[in-house]
Amino acid sequence: MKFLKYKIALLSLVFAATLFTSCEENEESGIELIGLEARFITEQNSKTISFVNVSNNATSYSWDLGDGSSSTFVSPVKRYDNGTYTVVLTAYNDKGQSSVYEETFTIDGCNDELDENIDPANGDLNWTFLSDDATFDAFGDIGGAIVANPVLDAVNSSCFVQVYDKAVGCQTWSGVGVALDTSLDFSTITNKTFKMKVLAEDQVADVTLRLEFMPFPNVNPFQERIASITQVGQWQELSFDFTDVPSGTFKSVIIYFERNAACDGDTYYFDDITQE
Repeated sequence: MKFLKYKIALLSLVFAATLFTSCEENEESGIELIGLEARFITEQNSKTISFVNVSNNATSYSWDLGDGSSSTFVSPVKRYDNGTYTVVLTAYNDKGQSSVYEETFTIDGCNDELDENIDPANGDLNWTFLSDDATFDAFGDIGGAIVANPVLDAVNSSCFVQVYDKAVGCQTWSGVGVALDTSLDFSTITNKTFKMKVLAEDQVADVTLRLEFMPFPNVNPFQERIASITQVGQWQELSFDFTDVPSGTFKSVIIYFERNAACDGDTYYFDDITQE
């Protein structure tokens, strides 16, 4: 009988020790005991990512947003440029314990135009084709409209550009033009070098930027400069230098690709007309 009591007491002691050790192990593992888990899902709208926090049993958060920025919001929203980013979420509980979750994603869409100026009265031109009001009118039986950027590259990743389609049978004098709301006054403006991004789909060509006193037929006096596209299938920025023009007002802006050449179906695009 004494031997049986001894065995029961010994077993009780072993069970208590095991229970104590188990509790210690659970307290040390911590995360498994309380179910702390960092996790998020994403919702994307163009280049803007909404991070939806679905962590469990956390009370605070630290985000590394992958581009050098950070946040402590529960569910931050971030706009990205094109590139690949690894976002890391660290979730904490009220005991200071932490859990980490990360996800890598790539942004490779177009960059939305954010501003535009098509009226010299408001300063230097910044023609980005943000709005339908920015369209250059086509003449001479060519095609011209604001369209989606066909090639996103390092020179031009904007969403919208203007197409210049020299349809077969168009007039050799065809081009595109616009009448500005306010004339460019070369006696007062400082920046007289014009930049324009261009894309040749089929073949290289000369590009003419022509400034006219008024829309046709009252075009004189006028000034024009020519620059050359040297590559096909990718965007290139051209410069048109009018710095030697001391004065004069110009209300009409005309652009020609392959001026006075036969129309054989070549397609060009242009974008981001600026003054520097």
